[in-house]
Amino acid sequence: MPDTNIDFPGYGYIPIRDLLINNIRRYFVFKEFEKNQRKRAFILIAEFPFMIIGKIVEVMGDYVSVDVETTHISEIEGKVLRIHVDDIEVFHIEQPDSPIPAISNVQDES
Repeated sequence: MPDTNIDFPGYGYIPIRDLLINNIRRYFVFKEFEKNQRKRAFILIAEFPFMIIGKIVEVMGDYVSVDVETTHISEIEGKVLRIHVDDIEVFHIEQPDSPIPAISNVQDES
């Protein structure tokens, strides 16, 4: 492996061979959210509330702030949540060729 350095936030340039896999994952998740600020994201986290759809407001340190558009807890909708990068299990950031569909709370009244 070539001795390539990576600009790791908060640590400066570090040789890739010295980074642990969790640090590499954290770095790339951070970068993906940072370059896509103001776009919609679908995020699954292990802890409650589990699923969030909203606009990426800010990326600061190890945290992503999301303006919650949709979740299964209506009291959280319309609020900004800070999510630690390590808590993000799965995510998709909306792009022109891969939109996130609108999801609304539809209750069966039968």
